[in-house]
Amino acid sequence: TASAVLVDGGRAFAPNTAWSGKVVLVERGDNTFNEKVQNVQSSGGIACVIYNNIAGTFSGTLGEGNSSRIPAIGITQANGLALKQSLGKTATVTSHVDTNVSGYARYDGTSMATPHVAGVAAVIWSAAPGKSNAQVRTALNATALDLGAAGRDNSFGFGLVRAFAARNYLLNQ
Repeated sequence: TASAVLVDGGRAFAPNTAWSGKVVLVERGDNTFNEKVQNVQSSGGIACVIYNNIAGTFSGTLGEGNSSRIPAIGITQANGLALKQSLGKTATVTSHVDTNVSGYARYDGTSMATPHVAGVAAVIWSAAPGKSNAQVRTALNATALDLGAAGRDNSFGFGLVRAFAARNYLLNQ
């Protein structure tokens, strides 16, 4: 987080000593995000806010091996143009680094369990398409590996779904 007077950095083609100790608002375009941030940093700027040069959002990165030590964020063109109305006023920039950038995460609960159980239900039902949905549910419940308190509970429901066991149960029902 950095707070200081907001100044206009144009497209930050080169360092500018007037940016020292300031939050610098920079327009996207022409040079890389990393070059813009490095120019602000080497000028003594304490944060860099890069706004899009066209309508909408963008996902810019500083690239591999960048040596930025100041907060650097990207915003929409509309937000950047609105910030231009605040030049000369104090601006606060907070930059947050996302650690899970792969798109995969570990979660639990019904929101995560439901698609897995639905998928298993579809697979085992395809092995016995003549069976009813009630029979599929019974097969899933009867063969689930009980976790936590005995029987159905609020933490684990009926337990861990077991596809092969449920399939065999359904075929023999």
